[in-house]
Amino acid sequence: MRNLLVKSSAVSVAVLMGLVSSAALSQSQSDEHTYFGPRLGLVNPDSDRWIFIDGTEFPYDSGFSSLAYGLQFGHRFSNNWEIRTYYDRLNTDVDGASSGSGHMYGVDGIYNFRNGIYAGIGINNTRFNQEKDAFLRGTLGYRFQLSDRWNMGIEYAIQNDGDFTDQYAGANLNYMFGFTTARPAPRPEEPSDPVDRTTDSDGDGVPDYRDQCPGTPRGHVVDEDGCTIYVEQSISHDLVVNFEFDSAEVQREFRGDIEELAELMREHEGVTVEIAGHTDLIGPQEYNQELSERRAQAVKDELVNRFNISANRLSTVGYGMTRPLYDEISLEVNHRNRRIEAELSTTEEVPLTEEMQRRGY
Repeated sequence: MRNLLVKSSAVSVAVLMGLVSSAALSQSQSDEHTYFGPRLGLVNPDSDRWIFIDGTEFPYDSGFSSLAYGLQFGHRFSNNWEIRTYYDRLNTDVDGASSGSGHMYGVDGIYNFRNGIYAGIGINNTRFNQEKDAFLRGTLGYRFQLSDRWNMGIEYAIQNDGDFTDQYAGANLNYMFGFTTARPAPRPEEPSDPVDRTTDSDGDGVPDYRDQCPGTPRGHVVDEDGCTIYVEQSISHDLVVNFEFDSAEVQREFRGDIEELAELMREHEGVTVEIAGHTDLIGPQEYNQELSERRAQAVKDELVNRFNISANRLSTVGYGMTRPLYDEISLEVNHRNRRIEAELSTTEEVPLTEEMQRRGY
C-alpha cells in the first residue's frame, strides 16, 4: 500500500511539473524569480504514532507540539506557477519520555492565485526518530510582500501515506533574486487620426478626448477629468407627536409627520433613531414614567407596523415628567408637554450641482 502511494505521489508531482513547465513557456512576459529562505513551524503527528524506548512504548504528544525548522528553495516560472524544495529538522515531543528528533524534506508544485493565496501538492519524506515514511502532501497558504525583494508566507499542510496523517502549520521568509523574461520589442506606433479636441457630448465643459466620466448628468459640477464632484451634506429631521391627556394613542393628524420620518429612514438605511416619550406635570411620577414609555413605544409601533421600518433601527426611552418643555401647568402647556420627540441626523455625500454653487454651498 505504501509503495503504491509513493508511486502515485511521484506521478502526481510529475504531472503537476508538466503543467508548470507548460505555463512557463506560455507566459513569456511574466516575471520569473528564484527565492531562498528560512522556515519555522509546528507539526501535529498522527495519534497512532508511537515510539519504543528501552522496550516501552510511548505516544507522541498530541497537537502541534513538535518544532520544525529549516530552509526552502524555490523557483517561480510565471505569474502563477512555481516549484520548491525544503528541508526541516524536527524536535519531536514524546509523552512521558525525553524528546526525540527527526526531519522532513520534500518537493511541492505550487499554484499562486492573484490574491496572495497559494495551493500546492507534492511528495514528502518524514522521519520521526527511527520511523521513516513517504507521504503525499497538500499545502494551502497565504503570501504577502514585505518589500521588493522580501516576502513572507503562512501555510498549513497535511500529509498522508495510507497509515499516518500528519499536519504542519508554519511560516517562511523568502528573499527573491532573479530576472524578468525577455519581452518583445515594442512595435512602432502607427500614425493615428487627428484628435477631436472640441466635441463635448455631455456638455460638462470637458472635451470627450480627455473626459474620464462620459455621460455626466446635466447641472453637475465636474473636476478636470469630467467626473462629478461630491460634497458632504448634513440631513436633519425632527419629529414631535403630541398626545391627549392620560393617553398613549397616536392621533391620525400626526401620521403624515411619522410617514415623513419613515421615508427619510428608507433613504438612509444606516441611520438609527431614538424615540423619547414625555408627559405633563400632572399625576404621580411613577405613573407618568410608565405612560411616557408607552407613548414612545406607540410611535415605534407605527413606524414598524404601518411603514415597515425595521425594529432594530428604533429605540425607545421614557423620561416621564422630568423633561418638560415648559415648567408650568396649564391647558396649553400641558398639551405641549405630552409628547414624543425623535431626531434623524446624518451626513452623506451628494453630487455638487450648479444650483448648490449659486446658493454659495
